[in-house]
Amino acid sequence: MRRLNVALAIWAACWIGIAAYTAYEVAALRTLSHTVVKAGAATESTGHALAAVGHIPFVGGRISRLAAQTVAAGASARTSGASTAATIDQLAVLLGIAIALIPTVPLLALYLPLRLGWRRDRNAVRNAVARWDGEPELEAYLAHRALTHLPYEALRDGSWSDGELAAAELRRLGLDEPARPARLSRPHERVRS
Repeated sequence: MRRLNVALAIWAACWIGIAAYTAYEVAALRTLSHTVVKAGAATESTGHALAAVGHIPFVGGRISRLAAQTVAAGASARTSGASTAATIDQLAVLLGIAIALIPTVPLLALYLPLRLGWRRDRNAVRNAVARWDGEPELEAYLAHRALTHLPYEALRDGSWSDGELAAAELRRLGLDEPARPARLSRPHERVRS
């Protein structure tokens, strides 16, 4: 379970890091929208300057139409650039969240029930040891659990006593307090409450 916890933490940290980097890079596109806003403002200023020249006889009519088109194009570019900046900010946030959650949530959906079941099992064994420590039946129960959970390579030599198996099961569950294996390794000793 510890290895699974570490693997899940590394998995989540990697995807959160990728999500943060992606959000940062997408948010950096705001500079492009700021450039469009500046270009739109410059185009609009040029249109206003041309409008001042539009009063000249003979050519003024054409310049006035060109000035009006330039002002309209500049205003449109400025508005578009400003709205694009807000859209880019939203996109950066949504993309970052999606990249972090899509690979992590399904894994958490599988992991959490497993983790809760393991914790319930661990607490049940902890409570049993606290209540019946030293009883031969508890030691036999823990030894049986060890036989079903420990890898075959660890059990292969066959020279394990019930007390050693019980202690190995407690170690597997992370309940291997220093005093516990010593008491559990003597099956006929009963601890009085």
